[in-house]
Amino acid sequence: MSYGVQVIPALRFFIAVWAAILAAACCHAAQISAIEVTGDTEHTRITLIASEPVEHGSFLAQAGGLAQIEVMTPGSLVLPNAATPPPGGAVNSYEIRDDEIIFNLMTPMMVSRTLDLSPTTVEPNHRLVIDLVRVAPVRFQRAAAAQADNKAAYRAKMARALAQHNGVPPEAARPDQYVIVIDPGHGGKDPGASSHNQRREKAIVLSTSLKLKAILEQNPRYKVHLTRENDVYVEHEDRVSMARNWGADLFISVHADAAGNPGVSGATVYTLSSRGERRVDGTARTNGWDLPIEDGTPVEVSGILADLIKRETKSNSSIFAEMLIPELAKAGPIVRNSHRQENFFVLLAPDVPAVLVEIGFLTNRSDVARLSSDSGQRKAADAIANAIDQYFEQRDLLYAAN
Repeated sequence: MSYGVQVIPALRFFIAVWAAILAAACCHAAQISAIEVTGDTEHTRITLIASEPVEHGSFLAQAGGLAQIEVMTPGSLVLPNAATPPPGGAVNSYEIRDDEIIFNLMTPMMVSRTLDLSPTTVEPNHRLVIDLVRVAPVRFQRAAAAQADNKAAYRAKMARALAQHNGVPPEAARPDQYVIVIDPGHGGKDPGASSHNQRREKAIVLSTSLKLKAILEQNPRYKVHLTRENDVYVEHEDRVSMARNWGADLFISVHADAAGNPGVSGATVYTLSSRGERRVDGTARTNGWDLPIEDGTPVEVSGILADLIKRETKSNSSIFAEMLIPELAKAGPIVRNSHRQENFFVLLAPDVPAVLVEIGFLTNRSDVARLSSDSGQRKAADAIANAIDQYFEQRDLLYAAN
């Protein structure tokens, strides 16, 4: 196809199967037979003509300084022979991908309204109409930055719908509850770090985790599990397996740090590094952490779905980490560059958003005093709980909006 439309023909069959599977979770599969872009540089209209209503999400984005409108269409397929005339208006070109259409703009535009039009006697097909209006570059940039999390949450929503369709085992939680798994680090034979006055990491993080559990359980929308509730050692792979078996929506591993320089203090939040990402598939196979993909799905389609799930897991982990950092800063000091990436085993679940939080340094006397006290532990627990509330409140709003 011309005008920036790029779809590898050999993948069309697999994309079609993937679209049909995902569509079953959200709507009837829509076959898009035409893409029309009309208007001028002040007002532009995008029209998708399809056999069924098109499940969609529209988001602003920037790539290489180029303003874009990303229209996500999970469960829909642009037909190989779809009518794709040259785009008009402010759209210079567009690219068709497996679950989205990227419209490249000549000038910044924003979505002014979206219409889902049913068939009529004049037009026998369904139509998705997206009207764009020109805006100042600075307004576009701010809106695009603000929508980055919305886009990730939309993908997560669709992945969640797919997982439900493919028969994820039922959770112990009610349907209206989120499952939180708190993982107090170390324990038993593994004491973790120690302070100058023999305060042990395993005891401090367990006490803090128990306080966090008590805070969260005051809210009926949470079902909370701990990987350990006393001084026992739990293998790393068992901690992750527990979280997956409980159907965790969020996994938080709680630790306390140590450093050669006693002046270093403050909290740190870790998400999975690029090196760790390369371990995910192999570790999942070794431990039987199967992704919720329906048996019998073609290998190529399974790969697409697995990549989608892993991508959203990583994205949601980072979203939560960025919410957690400012809350921890209210409870005590935080290190510079407080959101870091590491190759920690407990972050390797392919389908559970996860962070490892170091609530302070046991090699720093001020941190030891804070984390050894009931009030200091409660402040740390409150900070984590506040971030959890923000994370799921945002998800609730985004799901409702879509």
